[in-house]
Amino acid sequence: MYVVWVPGSFEIGVVAQRLGSSGRYHAVLCIGAVIRGDTTHYDAVANSAASGVLSAGLKSDVPCIFGVLTCDNMEQALNRAGGKSGNKGVETALTAVKLYDEVLQRG
Repeated sequence: MYVVWVPGSFEIGVVAQRLGSSGRYHAVLCIGAVIRGDTTHYDAVANSAASGVLSAGLKSDVPCIFGVLTCDNMEQALNRAGGKSGNKGVETALTAVKLYDEVLQRG
C-alpha cells in the first residue's frame, strides 16, 4: 500500500491518473471528503472530484475508485468515515478488491 496526500479533493483526479499510469498498481483508491460550506464552491469541487476520478480510470486503464465523501457537515463526514453510518474507506477498498477479482482477474 502506498499513500499519497493531495492538497484537496479537486486534485485527486490528477494524482490518481499519474498513479494509475505508473504501472505499479492494480487499483487506485481515491478517498477524501468535501464538506458543504456557505457557498456554491462545494458543488464545483464535488463534481470535479468525481469527474477527475472517472477520467483518471479511463485514461490510465486502471480502476480508480471514488471514495470521496460529499457531506453537509463534519458530523455527517465522521459518521460516514467509520462512525454510525458505516465506513466509506472500507467500502472503497472492498470495491477495488471485488473489481479486481471478478472482472480484471477473470478477464
